[in-house]
Amino acid sequence: LSRTIQEHKICTILYFALMIFNLYVFNKKGQCIYYREWNRQQPAENLAEEQQLIFGFLSAITTFVSKTSQEVNDKFQCYSTSSYKMHYFESATGLRFLINTDPRTPSLQRDLRKIYSEYYVEFVSKNPMYKLGDTISCAHFIGIVDKFITGHANFKSE
Repeated sequence: LSRTIQEHKICTILYFALMIFNLYVFNKKGQCIYYREWNRQQPAENLAEEQQLIFGFLSAITTFVSKTSQEVNDKFQCYSTSSYKMHYFESATGLRFLINTDPRTPSLQRDLRKIYSEYYVEFVSKNPMYKLGDTISCAHFIGIVDKFITGHANFKSE
């Protein structure tokens, strides 16, 4: 019985400790076309500079993985430190989706693919008012992504 109680406490602690911090979408030129934060621990001093650094990191790490991997289709998917975990998905068209979370959060690959295929494709790329490469300001996309993230099992607000 005590082991079951301990396992329950561990699961409860892990569940309540996990957080989604922010989401970036970059076009293939490296411009951040969408950014949203929910539970960011420290505000960015210069968000535009941070976005450039993140895109540079993504370019370097994805190139490194593709050149050093034994598998032809091996792709970079996540990077973890003691304070955050970076989940990454790149579409066939070169769009890059990145979510930063608590380091103990399980893989969000399926969630990033869903944001791309069900939300970006439907509400942004098919929107006749959206010009490819512009900052995403489509209300349907913004609303549904926000609802999806805040309703996610790994979302916790402070």
